[in-house]
Amino acid sequence: MYSFVNSIGFECLREGVPKSERRARFSAMEAVRSLKDADFEEFVLKAEKPVLVDFYATWCGPCKLLSPLVDWAGREYKDSLEVYKVNIDEETEYVKMFNISALPHLVLFDNGKDKMHVTGLLKKGELAKQLEEQL
Repeated sequence: MYSFVNSIGFECLREGVPKSERRARFSAMEAVRSLKDADFEEFVLKAEKPVLVDFYATWCGPCKLLSPLVDWAGREYKDSLEVYKVNIDEETEYVKMFNISALPHLVLFDNGKDKMHVTGLLKKGELAKQLEEQL
């Protein structure tokens, strides 16, 4: 499957778009985006604002239940937070690096460091409270 993350990256390379402009093109697409290992460092660890990453699997029932809440966070906090999803079955490098061993698993990154880990289901108010405390 050809992800839009890779297609945007390919388009930018083909068109000779400078690296600084690639992030803007990628960020303008939608509130929550899929992310590949190859793009993790640029879009998460080197991000200018905090980043919430949803580590999930397509076979994970609780992940499917949490997905609308992650989408909500992407829209609600769009001015102060970037939100990405990482499929743990396809992208394993950072799953290992950040010891993601249970799903669903949300990680909030700020200045390249993981500030908050949340494992399992949570309610909208709980996520909002935790994000407000960190942002």
